[in-house]
Amino acid sequence: MRILIVEDEALIAIMLSDSLEDGGHEVIGLAATAAEAVEYCEARLPDLVILDVNLSGGSNGVDLAHELTGRWSLPIIFASGQIMEVRQARDVALGYIHKPYQPETVLQSIEVTRDVMDGRTPAVVPAGFELFRSAG
Repeated sequence: MRILIVEDEALIAIMLSDSLEDGGHEVIGLAATAAEAVEYCEARLPDLVILDVNLSGGSNGVDLAHELTGRWSLPIIFASGQIMEVRQARDVALGYIHKPYQPETVLQSIEVTRDVMDGRTPAVVPAGFELFRSAG
């Protein structure tokens, strides 16, 4: 999958990018702000966005999720420690990975997300991932 990472902590973004690429995914960009994320999407739409809630420059990931789904209907997985904000935004995301997370959890969560996007019911949802939408 082509994945856009929106994360304000550079070290986390780089480590996540490396894990995703090692898992066979293409990372199309690392954005720290909502404006950067929109620029990446305008240049090349990702298949999936992994999005934190707290972003640089006063940006809010929940607001960005609403914009990305409104403009492009992009599938989103939140990766954040802000569980209450994320759960209130479950209408614009497929699921939620709780920080801190292991790279394996992210890779497994992407497979679950792919199943849901393809209309299949996932066999297993990994610990650390909360699925908001089911297949169908």
